Amino acid sequence: MQFFRNDLEGLFLERPNRFIVIADTPAGKIRAHCPNPGRLIEILTPGRKLIFQKSDNPTRKTPYSLVAAYYKDKVIPLNSVMANKAAAELVIPILFPNAEKVTPEQTFGKSRFDFLIQEGKQKTYLEVKSCTLVEEGRAMFPDAPTERGARHINELMTIEKNEPNTKGRVLFIITHEDAKVFTPNIHTDPYFAFILKEALKTIKVDFASIGCDSNGNAVLVNINVPVDMEPVKFAEEDSGIYMVIVKLEGNKTIATGKLKYSEYKSGYYIYAGSAKTNLSKRIKRHRNTKKKTFHWHIDYLTVNADEVKTFGIYTDKFTECDIAEGLGRIGGSEIQGFGSSDCNCSSHLYYFKENPVSNRTFLDLLHHFRHSYSKK
Repeated sequence: MQFFRNDLEGLFLERPNRFIVIADTPAGKIRAHCPNPGRLIEILTPGRKLIFQKSDNPTRKTPYSLVAAYYKDKVIPLNSVMANKAAAELVIPILFPNAEKVTPEQTFGKSRFDFLIQEGKQKTYLEVKSCTLVEEGRAMFPDAPTERGARHINELMTIEKNEPNTKGRVLFIITHEDAKVFTPNIHTDPYFAFILKEALKTIKVDFASIGCDSNGNAVLVNINVPVDMEPVKFAEEDSGIYMVIVKLEGNKTIATGKLKYSEYKSGYYIYAGSAKTNLSKRIKRHRNTKKKTFHWHIDYLTVNADEVKTFGIYTDKFTECDIAEGLGRIGGSEIQGFGSSDCNCSSHLYYFKENPVSNRTFLDLLHHFRHSYSKK
């Protein structure tokens, strides 16, 4: 089946909002529609080669739509709507060989599901989810919190429990052929992970991966990608490690407790920390830039920050010292003695002149900590 047309290729420049990407192409700089609501931070980095399809509507404000990206020697489809097309043409005929009728976009109660499949007296409401995030062979969904996704799964469980001859079912379409295992993304949406864990006890959930070439031709790679729910326990325990990114827009003198260092250059500072309990509360505290009681060195920076980002990592495999070592390895400049009084590290704070979230080496480090679990 064909996912898209390759009408134009170009290099990613920026994403001013979640619906628009700007790219440099042979046709000049273009503003294109982005049909994927995910964060896509691992893919949409400066210089990423993208594929665009021209709209058939000549009056549309954005004449092109982003449809795919070249990523780690693969073509990754990015139009989440195409997951439904893959489900209809490649997966449903295999999962439901006796289907008499397949109807898209069917409403039940307060939700609209992607398909209603009828097999004699048996009806199945099927919800399709598109997963683009795959690192180190591990697929994770979602890459941003999804209240809608959790609600859909809850309602499918209710349908299965209360409606005679009616089942609920979920299908994850993983748009990356290198996926070896699937885990819900506990780092970005632990609540969705908890709901999916319950769903696996009561309804059928399928995980299928597809591959795609640069002309949009897609094939089914694996209809039975295994699922690994073991990491969910770390989110349930609310335990792990984290990174705090502090942006300073100008040079600042900041008294930092007993630490002698007080002169901070304009740029980005990444702090490595951990919490054996209440990781989510710790991260929420660090995101707060308002006045607060100072407990840690990082508190002095966050209240003076122009912007704060946090990245939580539910795990027992790594420590904050592993993060600190990694930040130094990818080129961060250490702030001597910052946040490391309880260990042998020389620092837990590293300086970067440019935004690390746009840095491929930083993203690789982040995804290594988030995706590296023993079961693959």
